[in-house]
This record gives sequence, structure tokens and C-alpha cells, in this order.
Amino acid sequence: MTSTLCDSSPLPPPRDGLASDLLDCPPLRWGLIGCGRVSNDFALALRHVTTAKVVACAARSSESAAKFAEKFDIPSYYGSYEELLKDENVDIVYVGNVHAFRRQIGEMCLNADKHVLLEKPFSCKVVDAEYLVELARSKGLFCMEGMWTRFFPAVEQARRLVLEEKVIGEVVSVTTDFNFNASDSEQYPDSFVYTHSVGGGSILLVAPYPVAAATLFFGGKMPSDVKCVGQLDSNTGVDLQGVAVLNFDSDGGIAPALDESNSIENTPKLPGCGVASLSFGLLGESSEETGEWYCSS
Repeated sequence: MTSTLCDSSPLPPPRDGLASDLLDCPPLRWGLIGCGRVSNDFALALRHVTTAKVVACAARSSESAAKFAEKFDIPSYYGSYEELLKDENVDIVYVGNVHAFRRQIGEMCLNADKHVLLEKPFSCKVVDAEYLVELARSKGLFCMEGMWTRFFPAVEQARRLVLEEKVIGEVVSVTTDFNFNASDSEQYPDSFVYTHSVGGGSILLVAPYPVAAATLFFGGKMPSDVKCVGQLDSNTGVDLQGVAVLNFDSDGGIAPALDESNSIENTPKLPGCGVASLSFGLLGESSEETGEWYCSS
């Protein structure tokens, strides 16, 4: 996840006239860019958030935006993204269209002084992600990737137990997978899933989930080395599936696994590090599970 508000600095005290409890605040007013399936799911989810309200939506045509607005009872709709960004009633923008345009639309939102939530992947290139983060920081605006799985209550609980309470000791290895059969819902080769020019393929569509899961249990640490193998579709040029291995450098060593014959006090630490094995793809269903291996408890 990429965010400009993810450091450990304490939050400033509430300004005069502002509520200290988020539930006492007026609803955050959302504008949605893109009126497709992903934005549909996001709009449905926001219905359950008392501190959020969708006030505007925009698509590449007024007709598409109007249909979306009618479905979700959204008061304003626009046939261009620029029009939505001029709407003074919009506090924050969710970008849910195809991700080849993440930098372009993210930059438009930030330059319009709107906070922004970009659907995963945050961008298609590292340089674009770095640019958007720095632009948001320079303007004092919120900018984050919409990696929804990180906010699941079960995932938050697992993270707390593993990283804060260390109930399984030090994590040394993570295995995680996310594979599904895209042909169940996407028409080959016409779907955007198989269209290289708009960012189709398993690396950008599917791999962000296991990457997020792996880095989550290593405390967000960046891997020092990444190796990947996979298969390309010779017809469309997109990657169909792959397996990646991430290597994390030592940060001071970890104790080896303990049993009745030794103890933490008299056991020297080994050169600690960590690895993660990721599987992702568009060709078949997998169990979609994440597991952690530990070395001490």
C-alpha cells in the first residue's frame, strides 16, 4: 500500500470547530471516476459507511454516468473527469477505471486539490508511483492505494498478533497465492484483462494481492531481491500466470526454533532474514491463502 499518511508521526490535535471523533464529523463527500464494475462494488461498500457519501460520479460518456448515478442515487454526474474535479462538493476522489491511466488521472485529482484513493495497482510504473506520492506530499493531500484486503478485520487481527504480539515468534517465510479463472467472466481476447495497452495481465491485475500479503507480515519492508518466472500469451502479449520469490535482508538476526533442549537465553542468534513465495495468475482457481513460517515462539 502506498500512502502519504502512513508514517508513525502523532496526529495533530483537532482544529477549533472540528470534531475529535470521526463519527461526529459530517460525511466525507466522495466523487467516483469510472462507472464500471469496480466502482460499482466501491459504491455498494460505501453505503455501509456512515461517515461517507457519494455525491458525484464521472464516466467517459454522460449516458454511462447518468445510469450509474440513477442506480446509486448520486446527485451529480458528469461526462468528463475534468468536470467532476471542478465540483466543490467533492472532498475525495476514488479512481476505479482501467489502471493504465493511474498517473494521469491521479495527477489531475491532486492538481485539482482533491484527496485521492487509487484502485490497485497504484500505478503501472515505479516512477509514476513515486511522482504521485511526492506530488501529494507537496500539496498536503491524502493519496493511497485501494488495497482493500489490508483493511479486513481478520487481516488486521492477524497482523496485530504476528507483528505486535509475536504469538508465533519471528516470521522467516511467507507463502501466499491468488489465482482465478478469468475466462469465467472475461471474453478472450477482447477483455481489458487481456489487453496489454491498458495494463492487462496477471502481474498488474492479480499479483498486487499476494505482494501486499507478503510485505504485510514483514512489516512493510521492501524486498532486497525479486525473482519471477511466468508465462506470456503469444497472441495478446499479456502475462497469464507467474511465481515470484522475494528476499528480505537481515535486520539484526533472529533466534532459531526452540525446543526442550535449549532456551532463548543461551541460544545464539542466526543471521536473520526472510523469504516470500507468491503465486498469481488468470488461468485457474487456487485456495487464495496466506501462511507464515516462524523460527521461534
